[in-house]
Amino acid sequence: MLEALLAYHCAPAFAGIKPANIAACQKSKYPDLHGELEKLNGELNCKGIYIDILCECEKHALVIAYRKSVLDKHLHQSANRAFLSHYGYAKDGNFDDYVNTLKSRLDGDSFPHEIGVFLGYPLRDIYCFINHRNEGCKLVGEWKVYHNAEEAKKTFSRFKACRKALFRRVTQRGRTLAQIFCAA
Repeated sequence: MLEALLAYHCAPAFAGIKPANIAACQKSKYPDLHGELEKLNGELNCKGIYIDILCECEKHALVIAYRKSVLDKHLHQSANRAFLSHYGYAKDGNFDDYVNTLKSRLDGDSFPHEIGVFLGYPLRDIYCFINHRNEGCKLVGEWKVYHNAEEAKKTFSRFKACRKALFRRVTQRGRTLAQIFCAA
């Protein structure tokens, strides 16, 4: 079930405690992926929650889930704009410009590790990952941590609790994402 996959991988973004999450979907398991996402967006967009395909090939699709207001605010922080501008993103771009640039970079020959900005990873950790890979890595969790490992552990724990709670509501209690996030 697509909603269970998204609940597990994207819970922090759905909850608004993280700018975005991504999930890889095997198209063989979700033959009507586009239709299912269209239905979910029809139900969730009214609450500012969006699910979009970043890139896809014959077998897989990489999906991003986000609360538009949270991701937009995050992307427009001056430090994030400056960082992304080094990777070809417009300094004065709007939300759609940033997402479309990310999509085009995902179609390139190398993976755009600046995607970490979209996912809310600390800029210092993104920089170190891009430039130093394993050198100086203190912790591996949601991302590779090079600075402030104790704070990252707390964040990872928060994301894990959120993921567990949402996944349980979808899989064990039979609730839909729309029922959970669109309740009045």
